[in-house]
Amino acid sequence: MTSSVSNRNYQPAPFHSYFFRLLDIVSVEDNNILQTPSVVSLSYRLIVISSGSGCLYINDNRYDVTIGSGYAIAPDAKLVIASIGEAEKDMHYMCMTFDIIEAQPNSNRPLQFLNREIIMDSFDRTLGVMRKLMAIKNPESEEDQLHYYFRFQKLMHALLKQNTAVSETITSMQAVERTVSFLNDHYNQEISTQQLAERAGIGVKQYNVLFKKMTGVTPHDYISALRIRKAKELLIVSRQSLAEIAEQVGYRDSYYFNRRFKQIAGVPPRVYVNTRQYKIMSMSYVCTLLALGIKPIGAPAYHLGYYAQRLGGNITSIGDKSTLYYDKMNALKPDLIISCDTLEHEIQQQLERIAPIATIPWMGLHATEHLQAIGDLLGMRKQAQSWVDGYELQREVAYRRIKPYINTNETVGLILIEGKEIFVLGDRNVGEVMYRSFGLQPPPLVQNLLVEHPNQYGRRVTVEQLRQYEADRLFIIVYGAEAALTYQQLQKNPVWRQLAAVRQGKVQNMDPEKWIFYDVLSLSGQLDEGINLYFEQ
Repeated sequence: MTSSVSNRNYQPAPFHSYFFRLLDIVSVEDNNILQTPSVVSLSYRLIVISSGSGCLYINDNRYDVTIGSGYAIAPDAKLVIASIGEAEKDMHYMCMTFDIIEAQPNSNRPLQFLNREIIMDSFDRTLGVMRKLMAIKNPESEEDQLHYYFRFQKLMHALLKQNTAVSETITSMQAVERTVSFLNDHYNQEISTQQLAERAGIGVKQYNVLFKKMTGVTPHDYISALRIRKAKELLIVSRQSLAEIAEQVGYRDSYYFNRRFKQIAGVPPRVYVNTRQYKIMSMSYVCTLLALGIKPIGAPAYHLGYYAQRLGGNITSIGDKSTLYYDKMNALKPDLIISCDTLEHEIQQQLERIAPIATIPWMGLHATEHLQAIGDLLGMRKQAQSWVDGYELQREVAYRRIKPYINTNETVGLILIEGKEIFVLGDRNVGEVMYRSFGLQPPPLVQNLLVEHPNQYGRRVTVEQLRQYEADRLFIIVYGAEAALTYQQLQKNPVWRQLAAVRQGKVQNMDPEKWIFYDVLSLSGQLDEGINLYFEQ
């Protein structure tokens, strides 16, 4: 399996025919690295440069390396990693050693990306997965081992897909496209057109022509636009000085940064940050922004629910769960997109082309913490805290009202049906009000799960598994037309009909438009709705 085999009639092996076995992963962060001795391994190696720069030799072929570059090394290949001069002594890299097992061995279908630089469509994601693998090496339980090796297999198959050639050579346009992707991750570095052309493997003149054909601008203007766009984001969401922002986006001279910013944005940086009425588009936090008195210019339709409509009015819909309308987003010309960390990578890449993105963790924070994080982001910390204080008072009043009517010996189960799927909910969303605010008792199994892992949305279950979550009373949300059909079928199922709450007629439906959302405005409204719902029993 070497890269020298001809591929004139090459057809890549199916991805499922490769299985990868991880042997070891290490991070080499010795600031005094000058040169490693020549190393030969009987296994494959993946080298990813995590910081700094230097060079490496693969079978005496030299490659100048910098942060973001990766190299796949074949067994028996000679590898030397070196730093050159004082400036490159800070080069750090990660090395993953692994074996490849072919389920359908075929010597005529070798891996085509060995002993050279590889493509990594997302360097940050690749490095993040490698660091995660290193952090959780040697998992103890079988379940952890399964997750560990699944994460590794997924990474390797992604790299395999990105780097498997289907023809003898890639086109010049494809080579230029790769350098454009490279610039999106390395815009803050000093990169010349000559270096980009060399990376693409074509002449400078041809490179410039193809680059402008692809992007509409020269490489210099493209880099400048990337830098100023990132600077706009930092001006909005950070409290750094102009000099710090200039350096972070790649300008060592803050005066030159000011001049370029004005040329591209139309106003100097200070004027931009002090006078702009920012147009914010939200991918997940419509009601959170409305609670701060900010009306987003656009959001996906599935976030424009009952409480968003009451306060937000005619916010432009930019799509739904299955389709997003990027042309609409471009037409809105947002200054900032506030998003969550659960978006697919491809969607994230599309959004980055439209406006700077600020990401607020979704599952890692409670709804009030979402509000505080966005308040910090937008310089509205006091407004956010004032809202939270008012909400906590509302919770206290609601609890005092409902406490006399709560049977502390009664367990309460929360069920969501969405599409064809059934979920038993935890202490998030509906559970935030019912369990955390009202103090209702979840079923024993749910209680045990929440003790181990609080702030849980819930678990997908089968009809048969509902027996494990028996409760004295059930509240159920049926979300959508398909879910209504699923619920009709469920009500005919013997397992459902034998549940204690069902037999005793203690099942109550909840208004999905009011209870499906998880944000501060919805929670505030749900406190009142929950009291009314409980009194209806």
